[in-house]
Parts: sequence; C-alpha cells; structure tokens
Amino acid sequence: MKRFFAYPLLSALSLCLMIGVIASSGATSEEDAAHPAGKRIAVLYFEDHTNFDSSTGCGCVPGFIGKIFGSKKRWDLESGFVTILNRKLAETGIYQPVNWDELLHAMAHLTLSRDNLKKLSPTQRAKLARRLNADVLVTGDIRRFNQERLKANASRTLREGGRQASQATASFMTGIQVMGYLHRATVKLEMQFYDKYGESISFYDKVAETTVKKLPIVASRDHSLASTRAAALEASVTEQGTNLSFGQTRAMQQKNPNPIVNPTQLNKIPFATTQADVTAKHPRHYDETLLGMVTNEALIKVVVALRDNVGPNFITPWETQPATDEKETQSAKTAPAGPIRGKIQYVDENLGDIYVRIASPKGIAINQQFAVYSKGKPIRDIDTGEILTYTSRKIATITVVEIRSKVAVFRLVEGTEMPKAGDVVQEITAEEKETAPPASQ
Repeated sequence: MKRFFAYPLLSALSLCLMIGVIASSGATSEEDAAHPAGKRIAVLYFEDHTNFDSSTGCGCVPGFIGKIFGSKKRWDLESGFVTILNRKLAETGIYQPVNWDELLHAMAHLTLSRDNLKKLSPTQRAKLARRLNADVLVTGDIRRFNQERLKANASRTLREGGRQASQATASFMTGIQVMGYLHRATVKLEMQFYDKYGESISFYDKVAETTVKKLPIVASRDHSLASTRAAALEASVTEQGTNLSFGQTRAMQQKNPNPIVNPTQLNKIPFATTQADVTAKHPRHYDETLLGMVTNEALIKVVVALRDNVGPNFITPWETQPATDEKETQSAKTAPAGPIRGKIQYVDENLGDIYVRIASPKGIAINQQFAVYSKGKPIRDIDTGEILTYTSRKIATITVVEIRSKVAVFRLVEGTEMPKAGDVVQEITAEEKETAPPASQ
C-alpha cells in the first residue's frame, strides 16, 4: 500500500521539478537576450604609489617620512578607486562587478590575504576567478594623483583725467589688476587585466608597435580663472561662465558651478562620494571636485579599454551615440558602393589573431570571410619610370572571430603565406564565392 501511494507522489514531485527547470531556463534565456554577452568583473585592488596624503594634491611627502607622519583618514585612494571603478562598471548595464563581500568570502576560502592578491600566480588567479565566477580580474597601480595651482598677476595704475569742472583740472587714481589662476588635476594609472584562466591579457601599444602587459591610463583637466578688478567692479571669466559683482554685492550664480579646488573645501568632502551620498554634515560630494572629475574620466577610460580588449562590443553610457550614428550615416551615403575593405594593423603570431581596421565594423559579421591582398610588382610610367601603383596578389583568406569598436579580429582560414601589417583585406562577396574554383583536395 505504501508503495502504491509513493509512485503518484514521486511523479508529482518530478513534474514540479521539470516545470521549475523549464521556467528557470526560460527566465535565464530572457535575461541572456537582454544582456547577450555580459561579463562578471572582479576588481581585486589598486596600489597607491603616489604618497598622496592630503586633499591639496601636493603628494610631496616621500619615503619613510610619509609612512611615519602620513595618514589616510581623509582620502584612501586604494579603496576609493575600487569603489568608483565598480560603480562605473555597474553603470554600463553590461558588466557586473564582483562586490566586496564576495571577494572577501573567496579570499577566506582560498586562505588569501590582501597582500597575497599582489603576488598571485596564474594558477592561484585561475582558482580565484573560478571561485568568484569572474570572467576578468582587474588590478591597478595609481602612479599619479595630484592637483597643481598656478597663479599669474599683472597690475598697473592708470591716471585718468577728470572733467573740467572749473579752470582747474581734476584727476583721480584707478587701480586695475588682472589676475589668472590655473588649477590642473592629473591622474595616471597602470592597469592589468587577467582572464579566467589567470593569464595576463596583452595590450597593443601603437606608439611602440609592440604588446604590453600594463595599460597606461592618463586623465588631466585644467580649470582656469581669469578675473579683472577695477574700483567697485569685479568680473571673473571661467570655463563655466562669467561672474559679475558690484561693490559689496555677491556674484551672480552660474548655471554650471565651478569645480571645487579649494583645499579647505576639499578637506570637508569624503572621497569617492556622489550626489546620493550628500548629507547635512557633508553637503558637497567628490564628483563636484576637479580631482573627482578627472578620477571619473580616468576610470571611464579603464572601462572602455576593458570593452575594446576583452569585449563585448557595446556603446558605453558616456559615449555620444546620436552623433556617431549621424557621422556613420553621412559616411555611408558618400562611401562608394562595393565590397568592404580594411587594412591589417597587427598580427599576433603566437595566438594567430589578425587585427584589422575597418571603416565601419558594424557592417561585418562573425564568420564572414575576407581575402588578403599583399603588395606585388610596381607599375611604372613608361616614359619617366615613376612608380604609379602596385599590383595586388591574393595571399590568404581570413574570417571574422571578434568585432570591437575600432578593429575586427580575424583568424587565418587558408593561404600561401602569413598576412602581415599593411596588407589590404577585402570582403569576399556572394558572387565571388559562387564563381570561385573548387578547393584542391
């Protein structure tokens, strides 16, 4: 009897389990459709090499003196940069940053300390990435973080003649002083990305024409203030607008307030705060400061570098998509009809990746094939001997494996020789495929 009732119960449980699996798979597929290529990013740490210990931006307390007398009660750059970068990653809607609790839990499971994170082997990084379910691990070095203030004054006294009220002339003295202020904030970083197997991701340095392990990121911004004072009138012109004040009256409020650069004000602002963190005790936030603007700019560049070197290809919230679309539309109208062309920029002989610059990467697709043409014999003018052009010879067929914002990555399908930088690629059209001779067996 017990066995008789057990079979229907077991069948019901199995049916519920199947429904649950189908529902969860359906939800997962819908989520994947919304974010087809999202990645989990774990920002492990930022290491501060600036000796910065003050919101004045001097960064001038070196060596052991800074270690003895320095403190990080106001601005802790190492934890603050991690916080801001995670915030920027989340704002993309594509990248999912690993939160601090997840990282601590994984470190405890693998018996790792914060100091150990800076000395991990590829095997240890792979274990950490697997534990975090992370696609990419990110580390950074803060090489420069400061704000400089430059000042220039030029003053003169002018003697102006008054109106002749009587036979005697009246004159008066008017002092005119022109002052200029320039605040410059700079952030320099060196970033490293690691894949889920713990291996370092290389970057191509166009200047040095070689691959590098650390990606340099630089952001700098100036805030200038030029003011003229004459008697009771004061006028100041800044990058945000013009202020006028007469006598003891206050200046007109600007639509775009100046960034905060004053050390006294900076001392009252907690590091890495946003508008959402404003309180009665702290009415101003870090994003309003010149240093905050430059910090955000640098870390946005990190996110863009992550997209360009790791993928997937998407438009970040900080890029102007409408303007880009308009330019592409204009270029599409003026571009001559014909197959898509490009030029090889770099060939990674170890991985076999071929990086090609194409005018509009959005016009190509994964697995699309291109022909590679190399420079052949020169064509000379019969009379002068001047080289007019070169013949082109097909040396290989390549296929698209990855599409990025500015380049496409190809792999070799077949060829008589390996493509090289400078070779021209051209789309193989449907007509060419139909008329192509059969491949030799």
